[in-house]
Amino acid sequence: MLSQLLASAADGIVLAAIIAVAAMGFTLQFGLTNVLNLSFGSVMTIGGFTAYLANVAGLSAWLGMLLGGVAGGLATIALGRGVLRLYARRRTQLFEMMMVTLGLSLVIDYGLQSISQNAIYGYTVLQASPVRLGPIVLTPIQLFIVLLAIVILVVVEAALKFTKLGKALRATAVEPSLARSCGIQTGRVVLITWTISGFLCGLAGVVYIISTQSVDYSTGELFLPLIIAAAILGGVGSLRGAVVAAVVMGIVTEVVAGFGGAAYSTVAGFAILVVVLLLRPGSVSGGAEDRQLVL
Repeated sequence: MLSQLLASAADGIVLAAIIAVAAMGFTLQFGLTNVLNLSFGSVMTIGGFTAYLANVAGLSAWLGMLLGGVAGGLATIALGRGVLRLYARRRTQLFEMMMVTLGLSLVIDYGLQSISQNAIYGYTVLQASPVRLGPIVLTPIQLFIVLLAIVILVVVEAALKFTKLGKALRATAVEPSLARSCGIQTGRVVLITWTISGFLCGLAGVVYIISTQSVDYSTGELFLPLIIAAAILGGVGSLRGAVVAAVVMGIVTEVVAGFGGAAYSTVAGFAILVVVLLLRPGSVSGGAEDRQLVL
């Protein structure tokens, strides 16, 4: 039993790394714009499919990761500028904006379903000998995913603390009107933040299909509850909080799956989200009822 628990916890760390990459992007976007973007999971799927197409074309996995991230960034910009900005100009309230993003998510998901005909596509990656630490067995790919999440956390945290863009982002998130009066180009800050958020989302989609070696139209959507829960539980706008929350949820989800069956992992994900919303109901508004910043 202990061996199974340790093995499940190790798998949970890998899952947590994937959640963390996406949750860091989500919390950046939500913390700045106060828009609960439910199309985030669909953008993750777009990134995964982009990497799959690159893989089919014979491109390297590294290039596929880059292209998946770029696709996620472009998709986020397109959704923000093409749709969400129109609603923001009409002063659409938070709940209505959330419904708009849900509608966009359904359009993307069912569009991909129609194109793919419900097929599940395999993603081919080179396999290497696993690393064994007692009952824990991890592949080099899984270790890479964990390392990638750590690197992203360090780089983005450093950018937020030590660059002009990071300081401008924090100022805009706290009080956009004051930041604007101080000469900060808030529109440019929002554009860059949404781009980074979308890139991380698309990258998370690629990392996920590398881990599972498969992709379908619902790949990101099933992952969305864990992403939202990590962002809210960790504190909106907090990268470290999102990562810590992702670790907790990843381990809990995999332990539940290990002892109860894979079908219960999804149930556990939704249950965690319900508990988080019950404990922190006000967090879905980002703490600012009257502020929404879109491209």
